[in-house]
Amino acid sequence: MKLKIASILSKFTKLFGVLAAFSILLIMIMVSADVFFRYVFNSPIMGAMEFSLMLMIAVVYLGLGYTEISDRHIVIDLFYKKLNLKYQRIISKLNCVILLIISSILFWHSFANFLYSFEINEILPGMASFPKYPSKFCLSLGVLIYIFVILSKLFSISSNDE
Repeated sequence: MKLKIASILSKFTKLFGVLAAFSILLIMIMVSADVFFRYVFNSPIMGAMEFSLMLMIAVVYLGLGYTEISDRHIVIDLFYKKLNLKYQRIISKLNCVILLIISSILFWHSFANFLYSFEINEILPGMASFPKYPSKFCLSLGVLIYIFVILSKLFSISSNDE
């Protein structure tokens, strides 16, 4: 059962990682096209910067779980590697608990913010009026997936102790 859940979680995080990478590609295309049209035709693309801004949120938060599950976050393990395995597991568990607390608070507030933004149809001010709630939903979804990844790591550390 644990393996099936871990497999499903891995597939979801990979999917969101691909969506984050695709968002980077869209940003590159949009900014390049905007620069091209601005200097060649003296006519920038309306809303290109606002759209890129919203996609950056997707890049960061949709890729968060994938980065964690593939152990690609930046770590400073100068002292950690010198500890014995027992203390490394204790520190890893403590780290997971702290991350869960912080991520849960972030999810709680970001999801409430998303619901409010959706309810009032909040608009990003600028050249083009984009709704804000899709990017806020990406933030909440990315943090939720990150929470599941941290829970999975915490349970795998605990099962290794036994």
